[in-house]
Amino acid sequence: MKGKISELVWLYVKKRPFLKEIIREKTVNYSALARKISTEALGNKKYVNAVKMALQRLSSKLDKKEENLENDILSVLKNSSITLMSKIAVVVSSSILENIRPISFVKSRDTITYIIHQQDLEKVKKSRSIRLIQDTLNLITIHSPEELEDTPGVISMILGLLASEGINVVEFISCYTDTLLIVKESDTSRTYEIISELMV
Repeated sequence: MKGKISELVWLYVKKRPFLKEIIREKTVNYSALARKISTEALGNKKYVNAVKMALQRLSSKLDKKEENLENDILSVLKNSSITLMSKIAVVVSSSILENIRPISFVKSRDTITYIIHQQDLEKVKKSRSIRLIQDTLNLITIHSPEELEDTPGVISMILGLLASEGINVVEFISCYTDTLLIVKESDTSRTYEIISELMV
């Protein structure tokens, strides 16, 4: 039953990233969490001690694993560079726009999202296929080494840090080793600063 409990505890924690983080940081009340998991996942409080032990073992494993992964992520970012392009617009259309040269674009099932220079907006505003236009934006491009492709969590770390600062990424495109982030003009300075600090 011991192995089964450890497995169930891991499944419970894995579905809750915030819980995973506080267990790794050892900022959780193991007894209280063990009671909760024992009741919710195992349906019985008699397994509280076994669940608590499983949580403590998991904390040590996560700490080592996350430390190694964090080092890999920071290594990729330290070998990356960053460029900034201002006066950008995002245009969402239900069909192909023929008369523009986009910086980048991505096609989904029903729409095409274009990243264009703001000065090109006049060329598309009259098109009936336009669903959405957002202007006064800036494009931050992170140019990373090829190791980015094999390192999980790089983009997650960047987006997580931006979210924790209340910064919304308007559009996001990943293109091989280039990561394109479109942000509001008012968020650009802080976004650039946060990403640059990861590259030091």
